[in-house]
Amino acid sequence: MRAVVWTDALQTVVMVSAMIFVMVLGAAKLGGWGQVWEINEAGGRLQFFNMDPDPFQRQTFWTALIGIYFMFLADCAIGQSFVQRYLSVPDQTTAIKTVWIFAIGLSVTLLLSVANGLLLYASYAGCDPVLAKRASKPDQLLPLFVMDVAGHIPGFVGLFVAGVFSAALSSMSTGLNSLSGVLVSDLLSNVLSKKISTGYWLRIVTAVVGFVCVALVYVVENMGVILQGMHSLNGITSGTMLGLFLLGIFCPKANSKGALVGSAVSLCSLGFIVFGAQYSRNTGSLVDNVLPVSVDNCTFTTNFTLSQSDGFVLF
Repeated sequence: MRAVVWTDALQTVVMVSAMIFVMVLGAAKLGGWGQVWEINEAGGRLQFFNMDPDPFQRQTFWTALIGIYFMFLADCAIGQSFVQRYLSVPDQTTAIKTVWIFAIGLSVTLLLSVANGLLLYASYAGCDPVLAKRASKPDQLLPLFVMDVAGHIPGFVGLFVAGVFSAALSSMSTGLNSLSGVLVSDLLSNVLSKKISTGYWLRIVTAVVGFVCVALVYVVENMGVILQGMHSLNGITSGTMLGLFLLGIFCPKANSKGALVGSAVSLCSLGFIVFGAQYSRNTGSLVDNVLPVSVDNCTFTTNFTLSQSDGFVLF
């Protein structure tokens, strides 16, 4: 656990440093944050309080507030990786401090992400890279922006790549540590040989799960927008687990059969919603009402070579 915490801390420093450098260089290139704000306001990107009560709208104040509340409630209250860290500190007071530190750090990271998003739109407001075929999907916009803004600075692209890898490895190390612990202690404890230490089996399971996760990268890259898919799949299991724990807290008379049936119904219902929505998007029956983008200011160039040889005379 100590090794995972230290690697997470170092990777977080690299990741945040890369985000800050991108933000500073991007704002300087565009003429400052005042110009960035004006471009985003003119493009309708600054919608803070959309109070539309329709739950089928893509982004409103209510869907964001309620959805994010339950998402972080599931992660911070019952998430295995979070609980594992709570139990590793000496007392409850220290555990509460870690939650506050996490909340502050997460807020800073989200603000940096939003700032970089504003920079992306301000930079490509008149020439969307996806429509202009410079990028195949929105996930590629930030690397493209880094190349456009700081590709000429030696070492900066390497810092950005290090930040991306740090973000990925930080999440992966935490997940592998938690998942291997659950698999060995809860599922495989009665199957594995008692002659070999638990630490050895943890290393073996971690290596196997890590290999599977890396192999799944080739599947994930074809799933469209990665962040949306991640939250959708996470919502299926996290929602079920949160409901199960809340049932135990507020309904102490509930038995194992009721918990099992409720969990099964929750999994099926959430799975139907998530996969049904994805199927509807793929078939075109569900179209997200995203804000428009433009290619009006794109400068398209065509390269061709004129032949200097004499033409072939037929007559």
